[in-house]
Amino acid sequence: MFNEEMYELYKKYELAVHNKERPPDQMNRFICSSPVYDENLDHEIINRPSPLTFDELDRNRVFQDEGIFPQKKGTYHMYHRLNGKLVAVGVLDLLKNYVNSGYFIYDPDYKFLNLGVMGALRELEYMRLVR
Repeated sequence: MFNEEMYELYKKYELAVHNKERPPDQMNRFICSSPVYDENLDHEIINRPSPLTFDELDRNRVFQDEGIFPQKKGTYHMYHRLNGKLVAVGVLDLLKNYVNSGYFIYDPDYKFLNLGVMGALRELEYMRLVR
């Protein structure tokens, strides 16, 4: 789900790493709006188009902490904080038989911490827990 704190991190990351200024709607489309799972059509997921437009996807979403084992399949954000400050976000797609690491953004001011490596290790650890 889109939130201002994550957008500020995304904007800073995209400018520093990719040298591009990104508007909020681009982050919303790219990281927050992802219809990745339909339990009844799992076998067709790769070949079917999205049934909704990006504008429609977030209309019923509610930001909530679902613990470490979400009950529903779909796209989730793994927040990484340092002393309460959001320093990185991993975007994970949880499917019936797979976990996909879709994207990872981090605060360039903390580049020296190798947050991408830390995020990958944390996601691998998470995959072991949910299998």
